[in-house]
Amino acid sequence: MDINARRIAALRKLMGALSQKEFAETHDLDASYLSQLLNGHRKLGEKAALTLETKIGVAAGTLTSPPADGAIVPKPDNVVRLSARKAPDKNYVVIPHLDVAASMGHGKAVPLSHIEVIRDMTVHLDWLRMQGLTFSKVENLAIISGSGDSMSGTFADGDALLVDRGIDEVKTDAIYVFSLDGDLYIKRLQRMTGGQLRMISDNPIYPPIIIDLTMIDRMNIQARVLLAWNAKRL
Repeated sequence: MDINARRIAALRKLMGALSQKEFAETHDLDASYLSQLLNGHRKLGEKAALTLETKIGVAAGTLTSPPADGAIVPKPDNVVRLSARKAPDKNYVVIPHLDVAASMGHGKAVPLSHIEVIRDMTVHLDWLRMQGLTFSKVENLAIISGSGDSMSGTFADGDALLVDRGIDEVKTDAIYVFSLDGDLYIKRLQRMTGGQLRMISDNPIYPPIIIDLTMIDRMNIQARVLLAWNAKRL
């Protein structure tokens, strides 16, 4: 398989179950151009592949240098890139508060393009250690807002939540930020036998929902919630 064919195959893998129209709308792409690429009427050159990587928000090399046939294809990078946050010294970390609200109820629309930073929060590393937190990388930490009442008892509507954007799969039972069918949620996810997940609202008035294997294929884990900004451990 030549490099163009491998790039198109990598692009199709990124699209997953989305239609060409849905994928184009999600990433603000020209639907006609995308169709020409997928149907072989245009080649996906190095420059175009690099532009697509940036617009789609995947790791460098996902399209520009996809693995050869038979090689293991790395998962797309889940982290939206932000400009470097400069701390006063090495003992501090600057955590961006993003203009993102995830629903603790029936779901909110996933941000489709640029995500703005409302403010930067400067935190001493010792404070993070005192909370007993574990996270993928310091640069993957961010703050978002919760919206709704389905997680009442754990955190409230409007609470600022510290999340680890480097988490992109459910390995342990915890509270996650995830998209499902185009909506963004904050829920407790519990693994079940057979690969299913139980989506739990900590507010008892909302019954649990079983996420079956067909739904999991349409699901994307965006982050794990570490704590509410009132320092209540989750």
